[in-house]
Amino acid sequence: MTREFYFPVLDCFLRALPHAYRSVAAKPGSFAQFNIKGECGGSWYLFRDGDGWKLVASPAGAKICETTVPQGIAWRIFTKGIALEDARAQVQVTGDAAVGLHILKMISIVG
Repeated sequence: MTREFYFPVLDCFLRALPHAYRSVAAKPGSFAQFNIKGECGGSWYLFRDGDGWKLVASPAGAKICETTVPQGIAWRIFTKGIALEDARAQVQVTGDAAVGLHILKMISIVG
């Protein structure tokens, strides 16, 4: 894994967040932060406005949760390559766990 190749893959996968969260309720003006931990990772912010969830470049509003996923399993989560229970054991969430852990159900591409 190198940042040059893996970060763009992760960034592409995480663009599915607004769609994956479309049925997740949250107060307008709040956001969820998602971190991929490791040298190839980064942070993504999902903002809830009156129309739904949107990816934004930087945090805005009230943080409702922060979810951190190790880079080594991130691609496996988003391609159905790891069992939910196995992924959950390696993911950290602060704040609203129901919102933060919903990412484990996100499928960006079927592997």
